[in-house]
Amino acid sequence: MSKVFIATANAGKAHEADIFSITACNSFTISCSGDGYLKLWDNKLLDNENPKEKSYAEFVHKTGLHHVDVLQTIEKDAFEMCLVATTSFSGDLFFYRITRENGSKKVIFEKLDLLSADMKKNSFWALKWCASNDRLLSHRLIATDVKGTTYIWKFYPFEDQTGSSSPDWKPVLELQGTIVSPMTPNQFATCVDISERGLIATGFNNGTVQISELSTLRPLYNFESQHSMINNSNSIRSVQFSPQGSLLAIAHDSNSFGCITLYETEFGERIGSLSVPTHCSQTSLGEFAHSSWVTSLSFNDSGDTLCSAGWDGKLRFWDIKTKERITTLNMHCDDIEIEEDILAVDEHGDSLAEPGVFDVKFMKKGWRSGMGADLNESLCCVCLDRSIRWFREAGGK
Repeated sequence: MSKVFIATANAGKAHEADIFSITACNSFTISCSGDGYLKLWDNKLLDNENPKEKSYAEFVHKTGLHHVDVLQTIEKDAFEMCLVATTSFSGDLFFYRITRENGSKKVIFEKLDLLSADMKKNSFWALKWCASNDRLLSHRLIATDVKGTTYIWKFYPFEDQTGSSSPDWKPVLELQGTIVSPMTPNQFATCVDISERGLIATGFNNGTVQISELSTLRPLYNFESQHSMINNSNSIRSVQFSPQGSLLAIAHDSNSFGCITLYETEFGERIGSLSVPTHCSQTSLGEFAHSSWVTSLSFNDSGDTLCSAGWDGKLRFWDIKTKERITTLNMHCDDIEIEEDILAVDEHGDSLAEPGVFDVKFMKKGWRSGMGADLNESLCCVCLDRSIRWFREAGGK
C-alpha cells in the first residue's frame, strides 16, 4: 500500500507559546497553547485564504493549556452542539459551547460551569469526549488526574435527560464513577482514550496501560511497556483505539527513543510493534518507531492507517495490516508560507529547523474544504515552532 500526503495550508506563529494539543470537528480545527488561549481555525477556507484570517481566540487561563478535545453532534430537532473541553496547567477543566451569531459569521465562546465545587478541587490532566450514536444513551467525558484516577461522566445536553418533555438547552455532567488501579498507585495518568466497544485505556508514567470496561468501570487487564523493566524512561505518551475498537496502539518511551506497540482488545494480547531500521549502536536493528519520543498517535477513519508524531520532527504513516511504514513526512521550519511567521530558533536560541511534533489528528473526509476534500484523507498537526500544518492525501479513492 502506498500513500502520498501533500501540504494544503499552514499557520506559523499560530500562538504566542508552545501549542501542546490539537483536535478537529466538521467546523473547526482547535488548538490550545501555553499562552492560555483556545483557538478555532475555520475548516472551510478558500484555496487562497490565510488560516489566520478565519481564526477565533478565547483566553482561558494564565497558566496555559495542554489538552483539548471537542464534541460536535446533531441532537434532536436538528440542534447542533459543539462543545470544547480543555485543561490548564493549574489542573482546572474548562468547557465552552461554540456557536455562531445569527446572520453573522462571528464565533461566540460561551463558558459553561459543569463541575461541582468538590470536583473542581482535583488536578486534571488528559481528557477525551465520546459521542454516542444512540440517542437513548448519553455522551461521555473521560478525564485523568495527576494522582492516577480516571473520571467518567455522562453528558446530557437537555433538561429532558430524566424524562421531561422540555427541549431546552441545559447541559449536565453527571459523574458515572472513577477508576483507580491497584497496579498503579499514585502514578501520573498521562493519557486516555475510549473505544466504540466500550473500553477505556489509561496510560501512566511508569509504562503501564490499564484497560477498563465503560459500563461497569471494572479494570480488565494491564499492559506493561516491554522496556519498563530495563530502562528508566518508559512513560506512556499516547493511547489510541482503532475506530472499530478492535486494536489499541500505545506510544511509549525507551530512553530517548519512541516505540509503538499494538494490542488486540478482546483478549489483551500483544500482536506486534511498528518500527523502522536504525543503525544506532545503542539498539538492535528495527526496534523503534522514531529516533525520539512518539508524542501522539491517530488512526484514520477506516482504521487501516496509523499516523505517529515524533519529537524527531517526523510524521510517520503505518499500514496496520502489514505493520510496515507507508511514508514519512519531515517537518521543517521553512515549510511555513509567510516568511515573517517562520520561527527558526526558540527563546533559548536553539534551532527549530526540524521542529518536533506535539500532536497529530486525522480528519474525516469532507471536514476540510478544497480540491479533493470529499475524497481524500486529511490531517493536522502542531509543531515546536508554534505552527499548525494541514495535509491531505494526494489522489484518494
